[in-house]
Amino acid sequence: MDITELLDRAKERSNLPSDYALAKVLGVQTGIVANWRKEKRHPSNEEAVKLATLAGLDEMAVIAEIELRTANTPKKKEFWQHYIESRGITACLAMTALAASIILTPEPAEAAILQLQNYDQKDGELARPSNDRTIHYAQNRQVVRPRFF
Repeated sequence: MDITELLDRAKERSNLPSDYALAKVLGVQTGIVANWRKEKRHPSNEEAVKLATLAGLDEMAVIAEIELRTANTPKKKEFWQHYIESRGITACLAMTALAASIILTPEPAEAAILQLQNYDQKDGELARPSNDRTIHYAQNRQVVRPRFF
């Protein structure tokens, strides 16, 4: 995402009508926002965090994009490019793990069944092995209302 798209997204999500209004919210002069649009200047990390918050984006992703665009040595460009790519891989792995956990998590009705296989209960203790049994239980939820004195 380039700086113009970032500025437009921040204005749109914040319902700001102009760059002037955006500058006021960011606490910068209007000319600074104009220079960002013309790419004569780039937001500082602090300004990038404010823009990312207004745009609803990850702060570090925005900082990394700006740092990559403004890097003046091949080593810096390589570092920020690797950072952005590794965050993408990490995010992909995290989303895969989340999807797997959602798929593998039992439905509430399934989770409410406690299986006690091969045991009978005598006098409150688990005893000799027996046939397969299923115990169903329900949780009692009481609403506790605060008392006002």
